[in-house]
Amino acid sequence: MKFEGQIFGIFITFLGGVLWGFSGVCGQYLFEIKGVSANWLVPLRLLCAGGVLVIYCAFSLRDRRVFAPILDANLRAQFLAFSILGLMLTQYFYFYSIELSNAAVATVIQYTAPAMILAIVCITEARLPKINEFVSLILAILGVVILATHGDLGSLVISQKALIFCLLSAACVCVYNLAPKKLNQKYPVVLNLGWGMVLGGVVLGGVLGVWNLAGVSDLSGVLAFLGVVFFGTVLAFSFYMVGVKLIGAPKASLIAAIEPVSAAVFAHFWLGTKFVFLDFVGFVLIISCIFLLAKKG
Repeated sequence: MKFEGQIFGIFITFLGGVLWGFSGVCGQYLFEIKGVSANWLVPLRLLCAGGVLVIYCAFSLRDRRVFAPILDANLRAQFLAFSILGLMLTQYFYFYSIELSNAAVATVIQYTAPAMILAIVCITEARLPKINEFVSLILAILGVVILATHGDLGSLVISQKALIFCLLSAACVCVYNLAPKKLNQKYPVVLNLGWGMVLGGVVLGGVLGVWNLAGVSDLSGVLAFLGVVFFGTVLAFSFYMVGVKLIGAPKASLIAAIEPVSAAVFAHFWLGTKFVFLDFVGFVLIISCIFLLAKKG
């Protein structure tokens, strides 16, 4: 039974990573084919997905604890940082990067976040990186350079603006991971994520005036939006959390690294996104740093 649980955990985590990649390509479809913008998509995605998660927690907790994260005065600053600087900006910068480039490139560059987190940890602990950590940092940097320049350092194959927002998205992932430490120790992760998305959606929607922006009006557009919200957020995160419970966070995080591969496959076969050999070199270098960081020094 334990072996069967491990196999199911690996499968469900793998499926979660595939759905995360699918979510990004659904966003690319909405931008390229349906003409909507990240300004419209991201606030509504946050509100809808966050609302579903909060409602789920309300039924599973069955008491007033469902409001605890937003009412906790001692952790309010942490909750705000997690919601606005972490969740909201990560999602906005990520989907805006897709709008400026494509889902595969934006997703892979966002995967430099673990290397950024490592750099932050080394600085805060006042230590030098270990050998495998140092190599992973070099791989992440090389991967981004190759993806952005295809080896010609004098030019960019993606726009400078796209590269900047891809890296900003990765930087905000660091906040998303590091900021809610005490919050996640005290309250369920799903509940924190739900309220964080709701708050981020409200703030971003208000700032961007989402009610004035053009959205989707046909079935294919609605289905792509549901792909972002339901499959790429609610189901993907739920599958990943089940995987973490069954096989542990380190192994689950490695398996979830299928996300950028999934994004590249969906983008190629669904939307006809073209890649060259050096793109795949960049993909491999960045994903390799995840595996190196998982190895004990």
